[in-house]
Order: sequence, then structure tokens, then C-alpha cells
Amino acid sequence: MYSMQHTVTLSDIGGDGRLKPGAVAMLMQNCSTFQYESEKKFNDLLNAHNIGIFIASRQIDFFRMPAYKERIEIWTGIHGCKGFYGLRNTTIRDASGDLCAISYVIGAFVDRASGKPYVIPAEYYEDIVDCAPLPMEYLPRKIAIPSELTFSEIRRDRVVPGYMDSNKHLNAGRAFDMTAACIEFPLRRMRVEYKAQAKPGVAFIIERADVSSTHCFMRLRSPENEIFSTYEFIG
Repeated sequence: MYSMQHTVTLSDIGGDGRLKPGAVAMLMQNCSTFQYESEKKFNDLLNAHNIGIFIASRQIDFFRMPAYKERIEIWTGIHGCKGFYGLRNTTIRDASGDLCAISYVIGAFVDRASGKPYVIPAEYYEDIVDCAPLPMEYLPRKIAIPSELTFSEIRRDRVVPGYMDSNKHLNAGRAFDMTAACIEFPLRRMRVEYKAQAKPGVAFIIERADVSSTHCFMRLRSPENEIFSTYEFIG
């Protein structure tokens, strides 16, 4: 388990003065990274075998968005490993200890050289699986999009250096931030399924299909129709 304190800053908030959904994802991502980097035995294994951790899916349930200058605590814990997947909960709580947001993330271990999944030996992860799954509704990793929906393009961009992470592809949190920034209704839940990595210089399109005024799907894809990630936003 790992936790960190944070004061909500101007760069974290939107026009309403409260934490943006994209900032929630970035704070959770940062806390998770600090957690696994603090585990020397586990981290040494990743470095020795050139193993990367890539997010396969993320679900965040929102309860309250903290305001500017509020003190919050971000906590994360790993509750299981299944094959080449790691299972993680992360929370954000306010100064009173009330839950503001909770996430369920499935991370995939991948050999950077071959691109193939890597199964972590049990003796390397048994010490860091240190909590039980937190109470929440756990939805499937894959997002099913109703076949009758029609997607419309809302934005085009390219993977520039500022969008990349240390794995040299589009940062998962940054991609979520860009899609969530297009949502005009308060979020109760978001989900994302990552399918392929958008690499440096690659062009991408963000497209959207609405189910209702408070429910939509988005996709981030290449002009050649390769899907990088699929999103569901529910208000």
C-alpha cells in the first residue's frame, strides 16, 4: 500500500473550481507509479528483464470533486495478480476521510523487447499484494459498445513529445484527460479500455457517440481506423 498527500492546485481544476476528472486520473496514476517504484525487489525484476507496466483498463467512480486548495489523500493498493495482469484499487479522500473517487485498474506486464505478455513469478509479487479488493462495482475490462451507435469526429491531434511517458508512447492518463475534457456533464463513472499504443508522431482522432445527455462513448483511433482506446462516460 502507498499513499501521498496533495493540495488541489490551479492546474488541477476546471472552470467550476473543482478537481477535473483528468486530474483525478493523473493523480491516481502518479500515486500508483510511486508505489511500485518503492518496491525494490519487484522493481529490480522489471528493470532486469526490461518489463513495462501498461494499463489495460481503468474504471473510476466519482462521488465528489474536491475544490481548489483542498487537502486530499491519494491511496493505492494491489489486491491481486492473475497471469500477466495486476489488479489495483486507488482512492482519493478529502481531509475528513470521505471518499471522493475510487478506481479499479488492470495493468499488464509486457516484455518491451518482444511486446509479449510477461507473467511475474509469484515470489516477486506476493509481498506487494497487501490488501483486499475495496467495495465497488467491478465492471468488465472490455467495453461493449452498442452496435446501433454512430461515432462522430470531435478532435484531431498527434502524439507530440509532451504527450509521451517513459514508455515512449501516449501517456494513458493524458489520453483520458483529453477525452474527459470534452465532456460537458458531471461525471459519476468513467471507464477506459486500452487496445494499442499510440507512438511518437502518430496522428489520432477522438470520436464520440451519445447514448443520452449523460451517457456517451468515445474512441481514440488512427486515421487508418486502428483503435487505441475506448471510453465510456456516465453522468
